Formats: sequence, structure tokens, C-alpha cells
Amino acid sequence: MYSVTEQLVAWLVGLGYRASTQPPKDSPDSPDEFVTVERTGGGSENLIDYPLIAIQTWAKTEPRAEEMANDIRARAILTEQPEGVHSMRVNAGPYPFYDEDTRCPRYQLVLDCTAKIV
Repeated sequence: MYSVTEQLVAWLVGLGYRASTQPPKDSPDSPDEFVTVERTGGGSENLIDYPLIAIQTWAKTEPRAEEMANDIRARAILTEQPEGVHSMRVNAGPYPFYDEDTRCPRYQLVLDCTAKIV
């Protein structure tokens, strides 16, 4: 079964980011920066999926988290789409999305995607 979130994770890893659908567990060997991908909504019809995707960039500093988010935004607009994703449009962001629990600087951008279901 096709997973748009897993395809976007693979695409981000290919761009050189440490990416996952979940933040890594807090430990001494946790990375200084990483990206998470989360489906936050969207519908589907006729074997086409229209997911709303939140991409969050986490870093040790706010300027670096913003830089990562801006880079991903530019690549989403200008580069080849991930496998199975026919289009990506920036719906919102990047904008600061500070994480109160971890106190880690974080930025978020939201993408409207069009993807195949199978």
C-alpha cells in the first residue's frame, strides 16, 4: 500500500535531511537537527489522494530551523516530486512552531499534495 508520508520521508532523506514520521527519542545520541512529516488532513477520490502534510524542521537554533524549512519549501516548489506524488503546493509557512515540551526551535510548513493511492 502506498504511503505519501513515507515517500516524503524518503524524498527528504534523499535531500540530505534526517527525516521520519516521529521525532527521535530524546537521548545523548539524538541528532542536532531533523525533519518530521505528518499527515494532518486531506481527502481522496477516484484513486487519487489529496493529503495535507505538515513538515516540521527541528534544530538547535531558530535560524537553522528556519533555514531548513526555507530550503525544503524551495525544493518542494522547484525540484522533482517524490515518487507517487504528482504535485506539491505550499499551503502555509514556513513559520515558527516552537515546541514547549522539548524547548527545541522548530519551524513548520504545510503542503497540499496530490498523490496516487495505490
